[in-house]
Amino acid sequence: MELISSGNGMSPAWSPDGRQIAFLSNRAEGWDLYTMPSVGGEPSRLTSGATVDDPAWSPDGRWIAVERNRSIEVVAPDGGERRRLVQDAGQAAWSPHGDLAFVRDRDLYVLTHDGKERVIQRDASQPHWSADGRTIVCCRRGIWELDVPTGQLRQRTRNPGDASPQIAADGDIVFVRGDALAILHQDDTMSDLSGLPSPAGAPALHPSELDTIAYQLHDGGNWDIVCASLERSEIRRLTRATWTSWNARA
Repeated sequence: MELISSGNGMSPAWSPDGRQIAFLSNRAEGWDLYTMPSVGGEPSRLTSGATVDDPAWSPDGRWIAVERNRSIEVVAPDGGERRRLVQDAGQAAWSPHGDLAFVRDRDLYVLTHDGKERVIQRDASQPHWSADGRTIVCCRRGIWELDVPTGQLRQRTRNPGDASPQIAADGDIVFVRGDALAILHQDDTMSDLSGLPSPAGAPALHPSELDTIAYQLHDGGNWDIVCASLERSEIRRLTRATWTSWNARA
C-alpha cells in the first residue's frame, strides 16, 4: 500500500539513518518544517510562524538546521527544542564530523564543532560535504570542488546555471541543469537522467543507498517530493499537492 502525504512538499533532506525525511511545506500557514517517514505517511509539523528554508540534518540526528529570519537555527526532530546557531547566514550543510558549512554575504564559511567560524571560499554557495568530510562541492558560476584542508579548488562544470550539487560516496556529483537532474562522474563524463520526471529541484542523496535519491518535482502547479532510483528511473511519490495556489520559491 502506498503511503502518500496529502499536501505539497519541497527541499527534502534525509535523516542520517535514512528513516525520515525533513522537508518544507506551506500546507498550513507559511513555509514550515516537517518530517515524515521515508517510506511515506503523514508528516509531523515542527515549526510555525516565520518562513524557514534549506533543512539539513546533523550527522548525529539530534538536530535539523534551517534558515529562519536570516539566521541558522537548529530544531530538534521532535519539535521540542530550538535555538539559534549562526546569525546572518543560510544554506547550512553539516559535515560527517559535525562541522557546519554555511553562506554569509555570498561567501562560504565553516563553523567548527568548537564554535569557531572561518571563511573557506569567497563567492560560493549551495555547499554539500563529501562522505569523508574532506571535500565540499559548491556553486560559483558552475560547480566546483573544494578540498577543505588545503583550500585547493577544482572546477567541474562551466555552466553558470548548474545548481544544487550533491556529492555521492563514490565521488559522483548529482546536480540540477535546466529543469532536470544529471550526474557528473569523476572522469568528467556525464549521465543523462532524463528518464526521471521533471522539472526537478533540490536533490538529496540517500545517506547509505547509492542508487536512491529524493528530490522535489514540479507537478500540476505545485512542488511534490518523490523518491527515485537513479539506475532504474523508478519513482515513488511521497507527497501529493491537493491545490495549486503556490507561491514560487527559488
